[in-house]
Amino acid sequence: MGWGPGVRTGARNGRRPGRSPGCAARLIGSTSSQRKADIPAKELGYDAAVLRDAGCVEEQLRAAAPDGVDVVIDQVGGDQLKAAVAVARSGVRVALIGALAGQLGDAPAIGIDPVVLITRSITLRGATLFAHLDIVPEWTGVFGRRLRDGTLSFPRTVLKGLDQAPRALRELMAGRRTGTVHVEL
Repeated sequence: MGWGPGVRTGARNGRRPGRSPGCAARLIGSTSSQRKADIPAKELGYDAAVLRDAGCVEEQLRAAAPDGVDVVIDQVGGDQLKAAVAVARSGVRVALIGALAGQLGDAPAIGIDPVVLITRSITLRGATLFAHLDIVPEWTGVFGRRLRDGTLSFPRTVLKGLDQAPRALRELMAGRRTGTVHVEL
């Protein structure tokens, strides 16, 4: 669950760029507000969103994915990871790429029953760019080309001056910004 902070692929010619052909039947993301959830729905073809402050995350995910989930890319941890495991189908793969729940002050340690992981053959695996440095040049080329041709956008807010750093952090953590927030020194 989750969508990348700050990277968007624009829909062109009716395509739904959040999907790879032959992959997901449904795409479900998570975010902090309905306003932010509308962006991936409109621009990337997501089908549903789980809002972290809109009630029980597991109940929202079950409603969005009544047949369960098959693949999870988790950049949050906490209750969202616990919900994804609870709703996971047998054989699901979970890529752990972040721990935003801990950064937001939520307790990052959660109770996931190892029996559930074993009996449903659920795989949890941490993933980091540092394990794949060989692809950085290729990704940099693709990223730059897509920024230039307009098929990818990188929304960001720039605040000027070190004195703006606390504001930047508060607004980012409160979900008031879409994309990345940079403090220019």
